[in-house]
Amino acid sequence: MAGLKGALEKLETAVGDLASLEVQTYSGAIELYLDEVDAEDGTKKTKMKSFEALLADARSKDKNLQLRAVTKMMFDGDAINLVPDGEFSGDIEKVHTAALKAGIDTRHGLLALFGGMVGLKPGQ
Repeated sequence: MAGLKGALEKLETAVGDLASLEVQTYSGAIELYLDEVDAEDGTKKTKMKSFEALLADARSKDKNLQLRAVTKMMFDGDAINLVPDGEFSGDIEKVHTAALKAGIDTRHGLLALFGGMVGLKPGQ
């Protein structure tokens, strides 16, 4: 029963993640911050941080990184947008729009997959 419970918990988390889509678009430069870790032989090795860790470091250390746009879309179609005062370049808008489209397309695909798993057909 623990396996079923674990699977249901994972499904609940996945469905919760599908409830909204948030896209944040930044401009600026991120310096490459690396971690040193001990290798099995006792030497130090450099390990690349994840993008999320690099971004968190940059937000806390680097004043050149700027949040340029945020869009949060809820499952029911409501949306919240934040765009900067002043200039909003076309290139930044294109990147932000492409990220939103990719997120929406991914969610459509996942919903179709889940629907197929439970026997629902498109349009039902």
